[in-house]
Amino acid sequence: MSFLGKLKRFWKSYFWTDTEKKLFTVFAKKSTESGNKDSDLILIQCVEDYFYYSLFGLVVTNLQQKKNIWVEQYIPRNFSVASYLGIKNFLNSKLFVNRFKDKKWTRLYSAYCNEIAYSNEQSLGLFIDFKLFIKSIKIAKSLASKEELILLKSDNILIGDLIYDTYLRFKPAPTVDLNDFYLIVVIWKALRNIRITKIYFAKKTPKVLLQSYSTYIQHGITVRIALLNGTDVYTFGNYQVMAKKLSLDDHSHVVSTVHYEKEFETLNDKDIKRLKAERALQNRLDGKIDHATAYMKESAYKESEYEIPDVRDSVIVFLHDFYDSPHIYRSMVFADFIDWIEFTINELEKKSIKYFLKPHPNQLPESRDVVKKICEKYPKIKLLSPKITNKQLMNSGIKLGITVYGTIAHELVFMGIPVITCGDNPHSSYKFCFEAKNKKQYSSLIKNMDSLTYSNLDETKNEVKSFYYMHNLNLSTDEKLLLAAVSKLRRFYGNSGSTQVVNLSYLLQKVMNCSAFNTFISRLI
Repeated sequence: MSFLGKLKRFWKSYFWTDTEKKLFTVFAKKSTESGNKDSDLILIQCVEDYFYYSLFGLVVTNLQQKKNIWVEQYIPRNFSVASYLGIKNFLNSKLFVNRFKDKKWTRLYSAYCNEIAYSNEQSLGLFIDFKLFIKSIKIAKSLASKEELILLKSDNILIGDLIYDTYLRFKPAPTVDLNDFYLIVVIWKALRNIRITKIYFAKKTPKVLLQSYSTYIQHGITVRIALLNGTDVYTFGNYQVMAKKLSLDDHSHVVSTVHYEKEFETLNDKDIKRLKAERALQNRLDGKIDHATAYMKESAYKESEYEIPDVRDSVIVFLHDFYDSPHIYRSMVFADFIDWIEFTINELEKKSIKYFLKPHPNQLPESRDVVKKICEKYPKIKLLSPKITNKQLMNSGIKLGITVYGTIAHELVFMGIPVITCGDNPHSSYKFCFEAKNKKQYSSLIKNMDSLTYSNLDETKNEVKSFYYMHNLNLSTDEKLLLAAVSKLRRFYGNSGSTQVVNLSYLLQKVMNCSAFNTFISRLI
């Protein structure tokens, strides 16, 4: 980064931009003086993201108009990406991500928040920090496997999956090294978060917690402690509903799909619902972005003239982003995506099966480096360009698709192509995917891939349509309007580097005009 670039970044880190000034003004005007410290307490996450700032602001300011509430914000910051990869990265992280930047964002949130609850980085005192660090070393040295790490608990709170995903994302690394000092740091930060959050909840019990996600230690530990203390927790980080209410049995921000098949059977007019799903799914296959794929920069089915190699009768392995959270569903056969793909490649090559790897079209730049290293390690790999559309592959005679839990699964099956999945995934309540529950099953499915066929393809496609309806369309008209309005707000921030007050005010008003939004506010009350 040039000196001028660093100067601009420094300025944006500590001083309000025009965008932030406008946002503060918008929500300060909406906010009303309501309640005191004895009123119902709402806790929100101080997320450094304009979308969540706006969504939380809409919820809080509408609550303030209908009920006396006291609103507190907590600062989730724990890590910055790659801060431990060399002295230069470490110094940069300390320069651009620190309590002074936190202060800028807490000031922004003060437009509708009464005070700061706590920070994950606040002091516990040298003695306590030292004790927790020694405990972290002992925990790290006691771990015999990555699977044991994933199941790690502290204070009866499951934290291993959060530690694992945090390590992957923020080191960053495609897999965990149990002997890495950075793992001790992540465990130590997790133990600190537990201590700090428990101190807060010992003094106060929020009625409601508003969160972005429930992954990583900076999000997930607060979520799990809040649930244990009887707080209603809502996350806003999935694309199927505006807000998901979590529970002790279901503390992931992704929508639960366990009962999809049974619930669909209770609905009326099933054929009409399947027809709606078919049309919507066909639109996606035609390259249109819907609310469920709003996170994609562009559709995986966007028309492309990119020439593809001969993939007829071959297996396509659809890669995931290696730095994405792998543990967002109930179970996973492998510890992470790198373990999964290396096992998969070894099985395919051992059985002399023709295969190609297709990188995730929305992967992080670091993930491309991982793919490059995998290709160097396995020189027989045939790599497809991410510019090749999935529709091109479907129309080119591929034999089978493999994914851990990607949406590509139901899309391929809809086109009549069998799919192997690996562990719990959104499609698990149905049988149209060949789902492996363990490594032995996974190996067997690959070995016997020629037998993976559908005896009644029309019936299988009906299952796909049922799934798609439940996952993306099983909403009332009001809920659909709300989700569309929220998706437009999300895309607005994703596509523009600055905020135009006229456009922003219009989009915020669209959300508030939805009767489903007002129903949500009434539910909170």
